[in-house]
Amino acid sequence: MKKILTIMKKRSIIVGSTIFLALFMDSCATFKKPATINEAPVHERALTEESNGIRVSAAVVGDQEARQIFGVDLVQKNIQAVWLEVGNNAGRQLLLLPTAIDPEYFSPLEVAFAYHKAFATDANAALDEYLLNLNFPIRNPIVPGSRASGYIFTNWSKGMKVIDVDLLSHDFSQNFTFFASNPDLTQGKAIIDRMETMFSAVELQKVESEAALREALEQLPCCVSNDNGGPLAEPLNVVIIGAIEDWTTAFLRRGYRYQVLNPRYAFGRVQDLSGHKLSRGYSKAQAHTFRLWQTPIRYDGKLVWVGQTSTRLGGRFADKAPLRVTLPLDPHVDETRIDLIQDLAYSQALIKIGFIKGSGRPQPTQANTSTKDTQYTTDGLRAVLVFGDRPASLATIDFFNWERLIDYR
Repeated sequence: MKKILTIMKKRSIIVGSTIFLALFMDSCATFKKPATINEAPVHERALTEESNGIRVSAAVVGDQEARQIFGVDLVQKNIQAVWLEVGNNAGRQLLLLPTAIDPEYFSPLEVAFAYHKAFATDANAALDEYLLNLNFPIRNPIVPGSRASGYIFTNWSKGMKVIDVDLLSHDFSQNFTFFASNPDLTQGKAIIDRMETMFSAVELQKVESEAALREALEQLPCCVSNDNGGPLAEPLNVVIIGAIEDWTTAFLRRGYRYQVLNPRYAFGRVQDLSGHKLSRGYSKAQAHTFRLWQTPIRYDGKLVWVGQTSTRLGGRFADKAPLRVTLPLDPHVDETRIDLIQDLAYSQALIKIGFIKGSGRPQPTQANTSTKDTQYTTDGLRAVLVFGDRPASLATIDFFNWERLIDYR
């Protein structure tokens, strides 16, 4: 018996040592620089815009492409690379502001550190140098007649990615906005294509004056429904007016991101776009969500959207739930509407604000949910937000001479 126990003990030691060695070898697995990298597919599908002698191209790097180009699995750390090229024939030095692309972008050494391995000093240093060489040279000015290119490491996003490029010089700034699809997913491109073909020319309702705009907006549905054709639910409390590249980048600058939310219905269809406030760093973001529907209204040639913005009950202290879940809602829906206005004012793209009555009649205050009736407290107004070219300071924001909030307090 003693001999058997001794043999079993030795076997345990051998097995344990083998497992430890395997784990140790895995932890010491070092970075190996790719022998060759194929960037041609990224460059070929890049979107390009040109203005004032500046030519910019941008593309999202797919997850599989990233493994081949960088030699590490970026998606493992929820990192997504964006390729950027800037050609400068503007006659002035330019600086790229990567914060516009992602307020929480990653430096190349930060990315490299995430993949450092124990007891691999030389390999870790090689990874540092490799990613530094591939990074867009954000610290160097882009001099006239030159071209700069490289990668910006951003937070991973599903489907379409809004790439907002800001270039700065003395008494000069230039913005470019791209709606780039993740090559591994087609969701983003499908959304943009649907937005562009939603209404035919004969369906469009063109308005030019503020009075006509107000009348058209007040005739929009007052509320969403939980089901198509079901009972009325939360009020449609916000209107967005502007080119899609203006207001989407305004949301992006304030930390909002695209997110599929549980469906709500208006105009016989689920929301066209939806999103939520993104947590930044270690501080949880306000639990604000929004759902938007494109309308056939065109004001001064600009698209008009109507939406619903609200906050999950409990806000940042609510129990953890999947991102798409927004119920139960905070019944004081007007608070989120006001927060959204203040938030977007700091995007430097909001140029005009107004308030109108919801369809010209009091808003319902009751909505059926799967558990119980929820009473929503609202003044029945919806905010109208007009977006334009940046930058627009707080002091230059204009106001429609419509309803006054003070009269509803």
